[in-house]
Amino acid sequence: MFFLQSCLLVLLHREPGYGYSLMSGLTEFGFEAGQMDISILYRVLRDLEAAQLVSSAWDENSLGPKRRVYTITAEGEARLNDWMQLLRQRRRHIETLEAAYDTVNKSD
Repeated sequence: MFFLQSCLLVLLHREPGYGYSLMSGLTEFGFEAGQMDISILYRVLRDLEAAQLVSSAWDENSLGPKRRVYTITAEGEARLNDWMQLLRQRRRHIETLEAAYDTVNKSD
């Protein structure tokens, strides 16, 4: 769930969005269209809202059915920044692990 939460916060960092727009935006991060159940996405959005990382409101200007639009909060921005630092650190650790493996693997 951490990766999905992080991806959603990045999308909302760019601009507010609603469920289906966020779902399509997730393809950028390797989620395949149609592979994820929309109910999972909404559950994660509700969890993020309960943690006060996002807020939501009904879009009164929608031409079709009303949609709930999600926006990242200041707390969400701060948490996203922390998570990005953590992910960058993990990436460096993984790259170190890969280099160590490749060094041993090449000497065989």
